[in-house]
Amino acid sequence: MKISIITGPFMCLPPFSIGAVEKLWYNIGLELSKSNEVTFISKTPPKPISTKEKSFIYIKGYERTKSFIQDLVLDFIYSYRALRSTPTSDIVVLNSIWSPILYPLLKKKLHHSLYNVARFPKNQLILYYFTDCLACVSTAVYNAAIKQNPSLQKKLCIISNPIDINIFNRKDNKKCSKTPTIVYSGRIHKEKGLDILTSAINLLNSQGYKIGLSLIGARDIAKGGSGEEYVNYLNSLAKNFTIKWIDPIYKPIELANEINKGDIFCYPSVAEKGETFGVAPLEAMGLGLPTIVSDLDCFKDFVENGKTGLIFNHKSPNAIQLLSEQILKLIQSDELYQKLSHQGSEKAKLFSTENIANEYYKKFLELVNG
Repeated sequence: MKISIITGPFMCLPPFSIGAVEKLWYNIGLELSKSNEVTFISKTPPKPISTKEKSFIYIKGYERTKSFIQDLVLDFIYSYRALRSTPTSDIVVLNSIWSPILYPLLKKKLHHSLYNVARFPKNQLILYYFTDCLACVSTAVYNAAIKQNPSLQKKLCIISNPIDINIFNRKDNKKCSKTPTIVYSGRIHKEKGLDILTSAINLLNSQGYKIGLSLIGARDIAKGGSGEEYVNYLNSLAKNFTIKWIDPIYKPIELANEINKGDIFCYPSVAEKGETFGVAPLEAMGLGLPTIVSDLDCFKDFVENGKTGLIFNHKSPNAIQLLSEQILKLIQSDELYQKLSHQGSEKAKLFSTENIANEYYKKFLELVNG
């Protein structure tokens, strides 16, 4: 099968650092290329790369501006050029804003299309009516899409994001330290609920426990964080311990090694319309760290409370107390700790790149065979 994968105008392939969508589709594309002819179409990289150029087509891309309208115009220009440059394909995967709208103009050579719905829709999916398939990354996104556009239900499906289980895998039986460390990985942003997490650990430490906190991720506003003011606020909440701040780690192996230094992973996000899946907690589960998440729908595709992880009600006025109780369960019960470590890692294996690529391939076959 001839498969073409178009990424957006602001990030290149192979991915150098940030760019979750780019990393996702690069890895899936490599897996699909084992038995299919795969072509990547992306922004020209800033420096020469060593790769088999036959499978890459580079298009002039852009840097993001501070204007959404400007970015939209740049996306249009890029999407048109990318579609024009895409070779004749059985399937084209679309990831830019305008490509699903422009796709019908080139349907003669791009026979079938799939758009990756990686964010909560904002009533724009009806514009993608002529796209053959709209693949949502979670049940939460799928339900939101149906609610907004019931007429698109036949085009919608759920195919989750993958993780690299060769890196994020449980290598031995983890044990909870007597002085455990809670780890978080992601942007250091107000919407991530890190004030709840910091306050919960502070509460437990005030009761005589000795618990540390490592926060891995971008703090600067320019990189998606909430800036120095928020960092200072979190530090002020940690009255009886010191937060360990770690800069964002872009190399998966290094990130896995850093997360593995902890005992428990917590992702306390309060972003009701920001979190669409949750790769970070799933990667931690893969490593065998018992994982605690907030009660967002997007996490429920892989976290089952008490079986593969723990959930706390982030909306409750007593959210700090509820989170501290979930942390305490894992510290006090080795049986529960081992159970969640094992069952969490087994659940994570289902989201391997190989499995998710196979799901996409089955969908591609369905589209091609009508």
